[in-house]
Amino acid sequence: MEARLDKDHPVSPGSARPTTVGSAVRSLTLALATLTTGLIAGTFYAYSVSVNLGLAAQPDATYVATMNAINDRIENPLFFLSFFGAAVLPLAMLGYYYRRPRSGRCWLVALASVLYIGGSFMLTSFVNVPMNNQLATVDSDAPARVLATARDAYERPWVFWNGVRTVFSVLAFLALIGACLLREERAPRRGTSTR
Repeated sequence: MEARLDKDHPVSPGSARPTTVGSAVRSLTLALATLTTGLIAGTFYAYSVSVNLGLAAQPDATYVATMNAINDRIENPLFFLSFFGAAVLPLAMLGYYYRRPRSGRCWLVALASVLYIGGSFMLTSFVNVPMNNQLATVDSDAPARVLATARDAYERPWVFWNGVRTVFSVLAFLALIGACLLREERAPRRGTSTR
């Protein structure tokens, strides 16, 4: 993108203004925040519309073994990059927008942060993960009565809370899409009239 020439503030044609670099960093951060939030929303949505439905038809031993295997395998760098990125990147955006808190983008990014951190990140950390850890203590070779009890205590609440975090993460994703589509407000240049 060519830098505009200003009579009062000449810039050589080959150099970029610091605001251009800052704008590019902000745009990239917003894009990555949107991407990571969308990936997590998609992960939770996939559980709701496929994984949970498929597991519901399985016998108790298969259910416990499969869910424990999934919970073990999902703890990998790619998942963590998205899961934590969706929390940290919007907060990084808010670090820029604190100087212009009335910006439409600021409100959408703040909304996305509250929705994701409160309704998805915290819910996963303090509800779903402890439930996963509890299920991990059950051996799939345990007696049928133990497996049935463990599944009854786990399945219905876990599916419910997964549905809740899915809704919150999808809403956060939509808020970030809105922020991406909203035209960024430019700060007026010094010495120029805003009329």
